[in-house]
Amino acid sequence: MGDSFSGTRVGVQVLVLAALTVTLFAAARYVPILGILVSLLAPAPILLATLRHGFRTGILALGLSTLSLALLFGNLQSTIFLAEYGVMALVMAEAITRQWSVERTILASTALPAVASGALIALLISSVDFSTVQQHFEEDLSQTLRQLLSDGAGLSDEALRAYVQEAFGTIVQLLPALFMLSTAAAALLNYGVVRLVWGRLENRPPLPMIALAQWRAPEVCVWVLIASGISSFVPLPGMQIVGLNVLLLVSLVYLVQGLGVVVFYLNRASVPPLLRSLAYIFLVIQPLFLLGVAAFGLFDLWFDFRRTGNKREETP
Repeated sequence: MGDSFSGTRVGVQVLVLAALTVTLFAAARYVPILGILVSLLAPAPILLATLRHGFRTGILALGLSTLSLALLFGNLQSTIFLAEYGVMALVMAEAITRQWSVERTILASTALPAVASGALIALLISSVDFSTVQQHFEEDLSQTLRQLLSDGAGLSDEALRAYVQEAFGTIVQLLPALFMLSTAAAALLNYGVVRLVWGRLENRPPLPMIALAQWRAPEVCVWVLIASGISSFVPLPGMQIVGLNVLLLVSLVYLVQGLGVVVFYLNRASVPPLLRSLAYIFLVIQPLFLLGVAAFGLFDLWFDFRRTGNKREETP
């Protein structure tokens, strides 16, 4: 009797978590901008189901979610969900179960979904007319820019078209790096949310966290940065594209290390939470300061700005 009740309770939890996953993923279709951010949390319920009840239960929750999305939005949307968020949830759950470090967990939860989704996207692109996709993108971007620039702000149709074509070319070249960055952001977000929920729901040891104030990039990253910077100037289009993508990714790594330096000194000065939040917002809205933070992260490799740390400064 007890086993039957326990099995029923697990089944109900799986149904609820699967429904929550579908709701989160569907938010991107119905709520502009905010819905896209909410949809990034779609892997979290499947991750919780897997951690609480095992890998088979996680597969069941993922299967129910994928089937529901296929019935609601079609096979394409459900396949994209499975390749990106489904793989992310299962890989992250397996990494947490194996007690991997946070860095290794996030890396695996970024790389494998990116490979699966990249293969799917490549297959889709090969089956459609790329010029048609480019035309639709340029038309949508032109309309958006005209609205943002008050009906073009005096720009001629030729100038606007040239700008849009250049922007499209840049986005296409940097698409692999941008896709990896978005996947990494989703992995970090889901790990953080599940860590918060796990600490409140489970009487188990909390999931590990990154001490940002003390985090450092591997030393090999500086050589990757130098090599990618040189490659981006080589007069070979293919090598330039690879160099630019790798340069963007490694620059983000040093931006994170630079943020660690900033957090270190905010902790050292005992800055109140309100002022700390304002400092973070200021960094986000001022891209030039983000470049400075990334430079701090890079030079921290040689100058070790945090050599005088103490226990209070080690907290994120």
